[in-house]
Amino acid sequence: MRIPSRLLLPILLVLLAVPLAVGPACKKAPPPKPLPPVAVPSKKEAPAETGTAQGEEKTVVFSYKVSERNPFGSLLRVKKVTEDGIPEEQLTPLQRVPVTDMRVESIIVSRRRSIAHVITPDGKAHIVTVGTPMGRHKGKIVRITSDEVIVEEQFEDYLGRGFKQETALRLREKEGENL
Repeated sequence: MRIPSRLLLPILLVLLAVPLAVGPACKKAPPPKPLPPVAVPSKKEAPAETGTAQGEEKTVVFSYKVSERNPFGSLLRVKKVTEDGIPEEQLTPLQRVPVTDMRVESIIVSRRRSIAHVITPDGKAHIVTVGTPMGRHKGKIVRITSDEVIVEEQFEDYLGRGFKQETALRLREKEGENL
């Protein structure tokens, strides 16, 4: 079989290019050098620098405490803490708002339990029952009647004595008010 002369040159170029392209990929890369060992301190030892004599290299000991911070967390986030020492992130949306700023939209009273539909100032609706934590001062719902929700909160006076105060959130403030 005879190959035409016009195809001979491209075939020769391909035959020469293939070994040049594949050749470097077939060679094995030398294994990477192992990293120098890092001294790990015991739990009682503090991180310190060692080996400062002549001819010795300076070895630095690194340690990481998991309890210090989250390495993936934002450095700009500030944790807000309430007066009671509870982080604000752990509070429910109903505990972040004063009780007087909430509005009762509807109430369902039954033999087993009563349920109320409460709206916070940001416009979000919440379903609450007796015992639901509510308000900024360790408040909780103690009673739900057909026309009001009663929240009991704990306060301190100027002498540090604690007392409880009940706040009633009415379904309708005035008799002529529309739903």
